[in-house]
Amino acid sequence: METVKTERITSYEGFVDKSVAKTNIFFGKQALYAWVVLGCAWSFYLYEYVLRVSPGVIEKQLMFDFSVTATSVGVISGFYYWAYVPLQVPCGVIADRFGARRVVSLSAFLCVLGCLFFAQSHNVMTAMIGRFLMGAGSACAYICCAKVIAQWFSADRFPILINVSMFMGTIGGSSGALFAVLVDATDWRMAIVIMSAIGGLVCVVAWLFMRDKPQTNLEVSSSNAMHKAKFLDGIHVVASNPQNWLIGMYGCMMYLPLCAFAELWGVPFLTKMYGIDAKTAAAACINVFIGMGLGCIAAAWISNRMKSRTRVMSLSALGTLVCFLVVFFVPHLPFSVMCLFLFVGGLMSGGSVMYFTAAKENTPHQYSATAVGFTNALVMTSALIFQPLLGKLLDLTWNGQKSVEGIPIYSIENYKVAFSAVTVAFVVGWVIMLFVRETYGKETEN
Repeated sequence: METVKTERITSYEGFVDKSVAKTNIFFGKQALYAWVVLGCAWSFYLYEYVLRVSPGVIEKQLMFDFSVTATSVGVISGFYYWAYVPLQVPCGVIADRFGARRVVSLSAFLCVLGCLFFAQSHNVMTAMIGRFLMGAGSACAYICCAKVIAQWFSADRFPILINVSMFMGTIGGSSGALFAVLVDATDWRMAIVIMSAIGGLVCVVAWLFMRDKPQTNLEVSSSNAMHKAKFLDGIHVVASNPQNWLIGMYGCMMYLPLCAFAELWGVPFLTKMYGIDAKTAAAACINVFIGMGLGCIAAAWISNRMKSRTRVMSLSALGTLVCFLVVFFVPHLPFSVMCLFLFVGGLMSGGSVMYFTAAKENTPHQYSATAVGFTNALVMTSALIFQPLLGKLLDLTWNGQKSVEGIPIYSIENYKVAFSAVTVAFVVGWVIMLFVRETYGKETEN
C-alpha cells in the first residue's frame, strides 16, 4: 500500500495541494506516463509560443498585403494579448475545473482556428480576429504545464520542472528562425496554414495521450477545502495589496526584451542595421530567448543564495538596461558582438521572473495561484502597450519613404527613437523596485 506523507509546501501552494503523495517519479510505468503527459503540455506551450512571435518574422509581408504601416502591424500582433491577458486570472480555475487534457485539446483547437482566420485574412480586422483566437487558445498553456506537474509529480520536483516549462516557452520563441525558413520556402499564408496543421496534430495527440491523474482521498479532501474559498475573494485579496500592483508593473516593464524586441521589432531592426534577411535576423533574436530561459532557471538559485528577491530583480533591471543600451545605441557593433549582447541581455532579464515568486510570497497561501495569474496578466499588458506604441513611434519619425513594393522604409534613427521607450521602461522598472518590500522568508500565512 502506498505511503502518503503530509507536508507543508512553502512555495507554489496555489498549484500544489498541501497534502501530496510522495512517489518515485523516475522509475516505473506511472513515472513514464507522467513524462508523456508533461511532454504533451510542453509541446503545446512550445507551439503557441511560435505563433506568438510569428508576426515579427512576416512584418514586411503584412505591410505589403494589407497596405499598412508599422502602427497597424503592432496592433495586429498585439491583438493576441487582448485575449491572452484577461484570461490569465481565470486560467487556473479553468484548468482545475476541467483538467489539463480537455483544456490543452480545446486550446490547441482554438489556435488552429486562429491560424486559419489569420492565413485567410485580407484586411486588418480579420487578421486581428485570427490573432485574438490564437491568444485565447494560448492563454492556458503555461498554467496547464503547472497543473500537470502538480498532478503527476511530487511537490519537491515542482520548482525545477516549472522553470524548465518556462524554458520550453523560450525554445518555442527561438523557433521563429525555423518559421522564417518555412516562410521563405512557401509564403507567409501557407506557413500559417502549416502551423494550423501542426496545431491540429498537437490537439489530437493531447486528447489521445494526456490523462488527468485520479486524486487520492487525501488530495480530494484537500482540494475540496481549498475550493471553499470564493474565487472573487482571492482576486480581492490580491488586488487590494499595493505591493502586488508594484510587482506586476515591474514585470510589465521587464517583459519588453521578449515582447517588444525578440517577438516583433527586433527582426526588422536587425535586417535594417546589418542588411541581412529575416531568417538570419530571427536566428539572432534566438539569443534573447535562450538567455532568458537560462536566466530564469538561474534566478531562483541566485535569489536563494542571496536570500533576497528584490536585489535580484533590481540587478536584473540594471543589467538588462546596460545590455540593451549597447544593442540599441552603440554604432557599428559587429554582428557577433550584437548576438553576444542579445544573449547577455536575455540572461540578465531572466532574473526579473522572480516577480512570480515575490507575488506568491506576498499573498496568503490559499490565493497564491490567483496571485500568479494576476501578476502574469499585468506583465502581459506590456505587449498590449508597447508593440503598438513602438510602431506608432516608428511612424511618427518616418520620412514617408517606401520601397518599390510600397512597404514603408524605416531608418536606424527611427528604430532608435522607438527603442528609447524600452530603455525608459527599464529605468522605471528599477525605480519601482525601490518601493517593493523584500519577501524572502516572509510569506503571508493567512
